[in-house]
Amino acid sequence: MMWITLFLKECKEIGRSITYYIFLACLSVFFVSQMGSVDAVSEPLPGAESYGWKYSEEEDVIMYSALDNLLFELGRNSFVTYPIGFYKQVILSENEQEEIYELLEDVVEQSKDDLTEAVKKYAGSMDHSAVESINIRPDMTYEEFCDVFNRIDKILGGGSKYSDERIYSHAIVSKTYEEAMDDYRSIIENDHVSGAYARLFADYMGIILAILPVFLAVTRVLKDRRAKAEQVIYSKGRSSAVIILTRYTAIIAMTLLPVIILSINPLLQTIYVAANNGITADYFAFIKIIFGWVLPTILFSVSMGFLLTELTNGLLAILLQAIFWIVSVFAANTIIVGYVGWNLVPRFNTVGSYEVFISIFNDLVKNRIFYTIISILMLFGSIILYDMKRRGRMHLDRALSKDIKSKS
Repeated sequence: MMWITLFLKECKEIGRSITYYIFLACLSVFFVSQMGSVDAVSEPLPGAESYGWKYSEEEDVIMYSALDNLLFELGRNSFVTYPIGFYKQVILSENEQEEIYELLEDVVEQSKDDLTEAVKKYAGSMDHSAVESINIRPDMTYEEFCDVFNRIDKILGGGSKYSDERIYSHAIVSKTYEEAMDDYRSIIENDHVSGAYARLFADYMGIILAILPVFLAVTRVLKDRRAKAEQVIYSKGRSSAVIILTRYTAIIAMTLLPVIILSINPLLQTIYVAANNGITADYFAFIKIIFGWVLPTILFSVSMGFLLTELTNGLLAILLQAIFWIVSVFAANTIIVGYVGWNLVPRFNTVGSYEVFISIFNDLVKNRIFYTIISILMLFGSIILYDMKRRGRMHLDRALSKDIKSKS
């Protein structure tokens, strides 16, 4: 009962803070600007001009598309990379260009002179026919091709679309009517509409909630110091674990509350869209996504804020979390559908693609469990640091230490 009273008091304190109002404003603006409204889902009609696009899974298409793009960039000596998520133009030295030409000699049938001449024509005239005569060796396997292009990626400093993780992103092809129908059936039959939009919601919320909660955590830890309330708090009879856990859970709850409220609007829209297609939406799709996908990101951000602020008594947590956020958000680069790995912000920026979601599901579960465990460990670390301070072993002045010892 006492814990509930403390929890509600902490929630009220957070709700009255300027930081929380700023948090709500940023979260709401980001949601409105990115998520928008739920589009109608309708069965594609035969004979339409376009059914959208997709990444090709055919190895030949991927290889020729990657080679085509490389030859164009090589001719201009201007390569687009995203080493830590930010755009970077790479210009190679003559020796580095020579390295790439030597690597390509193992890939294509043509001689180096023919390759060089074709590249110059292509870059100068934008005439695709200039490189149509450049053929990949018939005995070149996809694995060998990716190995060569990985080495080219390293020459460029990493972060290019030529690594084996991103090379498929060159091969963009149009969807057929049959593929569009498969997507439609998947959204209706597998996702019940709401599941498809819940993943998109998680994608956007994951981006913003990987950074905003750390401000709430840091503000709460530093609040007592600004108010010079350390002496009162440290001398109270409540355990360190109760104090930290109460503050922690209050921040988590006050972070989740607006997220859940924001999810109501797209949920209602998906229920309506599903009904128009003669099916029943999954009413709990957004709640399941929020607690299974988004919550571990929130836990990590808040735990980072608590631990580093208890350790340093400053704003270092915000700086480090901001760096971590930048790397995490932009690590996916062009792979914004189904990018998981060990990234803090798993990406799934599309409606549908149920098959992709199923293919990454196990990795996503491992990822979310990993960040939950790390968050719990950091929380325990915060409790230990806080308890050390209460006992006068860390950052407390001698007078306060003596006062605590005299009362113990």
